[in-house]
Amino acid sequence: MAIRGSQAPTSKQALGQAPPIRRARRRRSIVLVVGVLAAAVAATTLVQLGVVALPRSAASVPVASPPPPSTPPTLTLAFSGPVTDVPPAAPIGVTVTHGTLTALTVAPLAGGAAVAGRLQHGAWMPLAPLAWATTYRVVATASASSRGQHPAPVTVVRTFTTPPAPLAMLSLIPNVSPYNGEPVGEGAVFVLQFPRAIPAAGQAEILQALHVSMSIPEVGRWRWFSPTELHFRPEHFWPVGERVTLEGDLNGLQLIGHRLVNSQFTSSFTVVDDHLTVISAITHRELVYNHGRLIQNFPVSLGRPGFRTISGTLIVLSKSPSVFMNSATIGYPGLYAQNVYYDVAVSTDGYYIHDASWDVYDHGVANVSHGCVEQNPADAVWFYNFSIPGDVVEISGTGLPAGEVNGEADWNIPWAQY
Repeated sequence: MAIRGSQAPTSKQALGQAPPIRRARRRRSIVLVVGVLAAAVAATTLVQLGVVALPRSAASVPVASPPPPSTPPTLTLAFSGPVTDVPPAAPIGVTVTHGTLTALTVAPLAGGAAVAGRLQHGAWMPLAPLAWATTYRVVATASASSRGQHPAPVTVVRTFTTPPAPLAMLSLIPNVSPYNGEPVGEGAVFVLQFPRAIPAAGQAEILQALHVSMSIPEVGRWRWFSPTELHFRPEHFWPVGERVTLEGDLNGLQLIGHRLVNSQFTSSFTVVDDHLTVISAITHRELVYNHGRLIQNFPVSLGRPGFRTISGTLIVLSKSPSVFMNSATIGYPGLYAQNVYYDVAVSTDGYYIHDASWDVYDHGVANVSHGCVEQNPADAVWFYNFSIPGDVVEISGTGLPAGEVNGEADWNIPWAQY
């Protein structure tokens, strides 16, 4: 019986054999190829997106990257700019962070070889002291010490100067008169005699180091009479009872190529009397006043022609019971050479008031001396015992003004010029 719309089975189908599958295999191959192509396209898309899927074994391998940059080194010296008065053996501190000091040189700025030195305890030390009064340049370099991209080395340049060579030490104490604690007359003057000449540039420094105090304030001034001699006087004679004190501190001054040490001194005097002696070459008389009252009137003899006595307001400087006088010292050998007694000095230039027993008959009558004021023996003893340093002595009528030497000039120079 025939079945409509269908075909009758073949003999092989009828026998139960499987149908042919060639066409079906071709379809499967096509599917596989399409799948592989799709996977490839997908992988390409992931790569384009920056996403890479790695096998488990590949993902554990570290990926190489650029090394990070290291910290730049810093280099600091002990001073930040030009420095003066650096001791020749002083260390130079060096500080380095984030790096290592690789070079350091110290050399004279004016040129010359580098100074030998060593690094010790974070500082550069010269092997021998540097030169005095010299400017040096320091050049130091540090490099980074950490791993990575090393920055450029850092270099620092500085200068410093050593001080002048120290001066030799010297004690400079002047001889002061009147001596400390001495009772004096109203014309007393402080006289400082230095053992070395003080140059003009240092004389002002000396004055600044001196201080004069007074129990009764008076106006006073200093005056240099020579590089070794300095005086201080008031404008007017001191009042009786005045106590004057001189204090000097020269320590630390740099004078005459030295630095002064152990150069402190003090001296005081007290004005105890008002003595005035008036001597005239015209009347040949010596009038002695005590506190304004005339107490003596002596005959005297002054200098003969060619050997005149000085005139002016003088003061008693010192006195001595005996002085050997020799005319050779004034350029006239053979005139006299003998001991003279009861000598009261009114100048450091050889003028005295003294005993002259050999020509008593000329005293009060004529001027016959070789420049001194001659007295009778008894008068000389009295005047010698009466006089004290600083007593005022006024001599007139000789025609020879007092010069600018100790004991002559102080009270003869106008105050405005002192």
